[in-house]
Amino acid sequence: MKLKAKLTDYKGPSQVRLRRALMNFSPDGQLLVISGKERTVTVWDAKTGELKATLKGGKAGINGFTLSPDGKLAATRDTGDKTVRLWDVATWQLNRELTGRKGNFETWMKAGTTHELEEGFAPIIFSPDGRTVLSEREDDLVDIWDVTTGQSRVTLNHDTRGGSTKDVLKSVFLMGTRHFLSLQADFSSDGRYIITVNGDKSPKLWDASTGNLKTKLPVTERIYRAAFSPDGRTLATTELQGAITLWDVETGQPKGTITKQRSEYAFPGLMFSPDGRLAVTFLFEDTKLWDVATGKLKLMLPKSEANDAAFSPDGRFVATASGDSKSTARIWDVETGEVKTTLPPSKDRAESIIYSPDGHLVVTTSDKGVKLWDAATGELLASLDEARYPVTFSPEGKMLATGGRKDTAMLWELAVRN
Repeated sequence: MKLKAKLTDYKGPSQVRLRRALMNFSPDGQLLVISGKERTVTVWDAKTGELKATLKGGKAGINGFTLSPDGKLAATRDTGDKTVRLWDVATWQLNRELTGRKGNFETWMKAGTTHELEEGFAPIIFSPDGRTVLSEREDDLVDIWDVTTGQSRVTLNHDTRGGSTKDVLKSVFLMGTRHFLSLQADFSSDGRYIITVNGDKSPKLWDASTGNLKTKLPVTERIYRAAFSPDGRTLATTELQGAITLWDVETGQPKGTITKQRSEYAFPGLMFSPDGRLAVTFLFEDTKLWDVATGKLKLMLPKSEANDAAFSPDGRFVATASGDSKSTARIWDVETGEVKTTLPPSKDRAESIIYSPDGHLVVTTSDKGVKLWDAATGELLASLDEARYPVTFSPEGKMLATGGRKDTAMLWELAVRN
């Protein structure tokens, strides 16, 4: 493991300040994009660590960024008037500007105690085919922009009149978890549908091509999060008190509620397997595997005490970051529920876990550093004491980007493994 570069002026995540951070590789792995100081976005050469571009946006800076699926365009969203800008990645010159409209998207979450999210990245995404880009304009309005013409194709009006909970997307940071950084609006994997949620009792499915409302999901409690399965056939919604329901996207009917309500605001984590066949939910000692097609319980993973979970790229295993003193993490066989690998315990409680793209490595993070493990044997391969969450692999798995100390991101080169 070799430190390739330290990237300066990085603005990392903070649970204290309720701040999200940006750290993404380009689809070809050539670039690393991170959130910078003063609400900027900085672009770095992933091979050399050289600064390639600094995107600044308007006077109030940038609070949204995404790359197109082919990596040729980037989109930013201004903090102030919500203007969306498209950039040519080859030159980092402005391609076109999609005029925004000042609204109240960054509002206060009103659920018991009122808080204000001062900093963080807002949702902005390309459609799977890269032809449109989706961005929230105001509390209840979502624009779908045509990338070629720069015109707004459709405006979706979620319409939450009378609702007392605004921008619940950001309320999850009040609870101190990273697992629910999903979008307030999102495309299905095939690009046919869009889901919008806004903390009300009216999650809506839209036809992405026409902007017509497909269905309003029949829920009885406020929904603050929704996520499509990778195959686009299933939608998972999460209530404010933790109940998760799976829905059939075509019919709009529930498949089943897979976690129950809790009296306190305790949000279970949810991860889909890469093929969308399974889902894992975790909260405290309760970790379960679900059959997504039926909504039925498949397996309970005993005494897993997971803080985080991640499926292997081939979907055969699920890794859980442990909150106990007996292990750092465990890797489970999803068919049998048996422990395949146990990562030895350490002084620092593992807070997150991810797989490498080839599934041979897992990375755990804590407030004391980042550790790299052999997924098959559980051998500790590297301890990166300077590194911090977040962590992300380059698409080909040869580079690892991590947070670091004192406003620094870190770029690591992995040793070649036989």
